[in-house]
Amino acid sequence: MLRIILLMVLTALILQGCNDKSKEEKQEIVEKSTGTAVQYFKEQKGWDVVTNEHDFTDRTDGTEIFLFGYEKGNKDNRVHAKVNFSEGKYEVSRCL
Repeated sequence: MLRIILLMVLTALILQGCNDKSKEEKQEIVEKSTGTAVQYFKEQKGWDVVTNEHDFTDRTDGTEIFLFGYEKGNKDNRVHAKVNFSEGKYEVSRCL
């Protein structure tokens, strides 16, 4: 019984590790997503924005990132954007 439990735990840890992106991959995603979101806000709202936080989601097999920030010169105007980065395409799918 103990062997089965240990085997299940080991399998779960291995499978969980397979989905993780390297630190470099995550940094590249953050940079590209940030550029996409900044461009989106500039084109759609006429705002220059600064992003200062991000959060990866695993809802869609880890292909979305939430970015949080504010309008330059107006920190009270908080903004956020959800960027889908599946298949190497970076698209803002929701923002406020």
